[in-house]
Amino acid sequence: MASARRPRRLLALRWHLLGLAALSLLPLVVFAVLLVRRSAREERDETQTALVQRAESLASAIDREIAASLRALETLARSEQLARGDLAGFRREALRVDEVQPSWFAVVLFTPDGRRIVDSRDAFPTGRTVDPASFAEVLRTRRPTVGELVRARDGNTWSFALRVPVLAGGKIRYVLTAAVSAEITRLLSTGGPGEFEWTRTVVDRSGAIIARTRDPDQWIGAAVSPAFVERVRGAPRGSYRDRALEGIPTVVAYSRAPLTGWTAAVVARADALDAPVGRSTRQLALAGLASLLLSGAAAFLLSRRFARAVGSAAEAAQTLGTGGEVAVEPRGIQEVATLGNALSSSSRLLEARREEVERHLARAAEARRDAEASSRAKDEFLAMLGHELRNPLSPIVTALHLLRQRGAGWGREHEIVARQVGHLVRLVDDLLDVSRITRGKIRLRPERLEAAAMIQRAVEMASPLLEERRHVLVVEVDRGLHVLADPVRLAQVVANLLTNSARYTPPGGHVRVTARREAAGIAIEVSDDGQGIVPELLPRVFDLFVQGPRGPDRAEGGLGIGLALVRSLVALHGGTVEARSDGPGRGATFRMVLPPATAVAVAPVVPLPSPRPAVHRPLRVLIVDDNVDAAALLAELIARAGHDVHVEHDGPAALAAAEALHPDVAVLDLGLPVMDGWEVATLLRRRLGPAAPAVVGVTGYGQERDRARSREAGFIDHLVKPVDPAELLAALEGAGARAERRAPG
Repeated sequence: MASARRPRRLLALRWHLLGLAALSLLPLVVFAVLLVRRSAREERDETQTALVQRAESLASAIDREIAASLRALETLARSEQLARGDLAGFRREALRVDEVQPSWFAVVLFTPDGRRIVDSRDAFPTGRTVDPASFAEVLRTRRPTVGELVRARDGNTWSFALRVPVLAGGKIRYVLTAAVSAEITRLLSTGGPGEFEWTRTVVDRSGAIIARTRDPDQWIGAAVSPAFVERVRGAPRGSYRDRALEGIPTVVAYSRAPLTGWTAAVVARADALDAPVGRSTRQLALAGLASLLLSGAAAFLLSRRFARAVGSAAEAAQTLGTGGEVAVEPRGIQEVATLGNALSSSSRLLEARREEVERHLARAAEARRDAEASSRAKDEFLAMLGHELRNPLSPIVTALHLLRQRGAGWGREHEIVARQVGHLVRLVDDLLDVSRITRGKIRLRPERLEAAAMIQRAVEMASPLLEERRHVLVVEVDRGLHVLADPVRLAQVVANLLTNSARYTPPGGHVRVTARREAAGIAIEVSDDGQGIVPELLPRVFDLFVQGPRGPDRAEGGLGIGLALVRSLVALHGGTVEARSDGPGRGATFRMVLPPATAVAVAPVVPLPSPRPAVHRPLRVLIVDDNVDAAALLAELIARAGHDVHVEHDGPAALAAAEALHPDVAVLDLGLPVMDGWEVATLLRRRLGPAAPAVVGVTGYGQERDRARSREAGFIDHLVKPVDPAELLAALEGAGARAERRAPG
């Protein structure tokens, strides 16, 4: 058993008022904090923008310095001595230029294959360059370039190369290089140190530190963080938060120089930028807490008055439940006084509402009784309708059977009448089936059966209409598909779907039946290429009395109950059914899925006993039916089978004839005047005793309660009109066999 739900904890009014005060002040405090934080954030953003501008200024200064050196080097590359090939004279000229450039180590001339042929200061031994990457870039681009940071041979000095190509006849003749010292710390102080600045740094294109204002000896030549490289690769300028090489949280503002490709960075400590925001937030939080305490104290004092007023209202509400007089002490609170007036009015109205509820309950009970009576009347009407429709159909069917037996005069008109009568019989059966389903009277007799055999039976049932409309029927059913179902009802479902497709498909159309095994079960589909279903009708196509538009080519109509029966019977089998159509004129598909039958043990086949030989001696048959035409045609049918027939049209005449003729079999209609067929059968047994005839019922009443009443009255068979002549004659043979066993000797 589940544990009982714990009741919610209740709080006194003073705590609710305190919460109200807190909730009222809290948004103001939060808004103020957010406003201050926003102002501080804007100030911090402005500071970061200023840092980025300083980084841009530093990058511009570096580019100006490098550009001046490149211009001097390019002027030297246009030397007349170099053009004439006077390398000794060019060396003297290069030495003069080198002396006026304080940051240059030497001027070196290379051949395109990398051989050093001139060195202004003989600072380097002959051989190839130590920075092949920048050398290769000059040869590839034919433009001046700035090399990467390299360490000199002494291990202490850092330098980089400035290279320009020397062209002759459109080709590179030499590569002129200036070895420049990395001592450019003086550029880092351009503009002076600003507020919040912690350090300045210059980084070459490979990510190596060229210069740094803080601990330069320790960090020059070291690699910057991957985050810095990623940021510079993504944007030429900007700012972001990172950790310095010393591990301190910082804000880094950077700008990449367009000429050299180097990056200048101005770094500030993060705590120096964030300090104003935290300080303002703490001050506002303290002010908000003080306001909250003051408001709480005021709420606590006022809550005593509110609590007494609410307590008075609660006592009045309890008095209201017992029907006593209501009195509320408002304690100067207008809302409590209004509540007291409302409770007083409620007390006066409560009794009136109780009386009104009792009247509604009485009317509801009366309406329920009326609905039950209407339902019973509807069921009785359907039963009577079935009886009254079957009574005129019975003589028509019998007359058609006699005409077919005689052979003479049988033609196409009789075939049409036979088909239409069969259609009427199916309509009556469907109508009564709907009534039985709505009342839960349908009882299935499920058995394990193969889908192919069931579909074949359904095709036989629908064949007359399919043949009449000259449809092409295609059946594709996999073998070995078994379902647990009532064979009669399931065949009725498929036959109804086939009949529906035949009706709504123009003559000469195509109807297709398929059955296959799927993951969900056994899927059976009936599809056609007929007039289709309009979208607005598709969701209601399985509702009772719903029909598609009737066209002039509809050879047969319907009551709109066939598909409703399909859905109900499929649901009783545990399956589902759906309809699909692409619209008018595009055909329709009806698909049902049934659960597959699990493997069950099949009982051994027991051979049936051989049927008894038919009783050929003539029987004395008493026919009792108030429908004169039906009785006359039934008498002719039985007489043509060789039996002696006597006809009566009511119960008293039938009893008198039975006492005089002692018939072997009595064929009784149940809906007789004066006394019904059940009463006639009972009186026959009572008056004639063992000599009473065997009784066969031929009636329009076909519901289960009618059959049960026939069994209680001693009927050996209960046949529903219009009766199949072969079935009737077989019933007479069975009754004759019983009479034979009762006869003396």
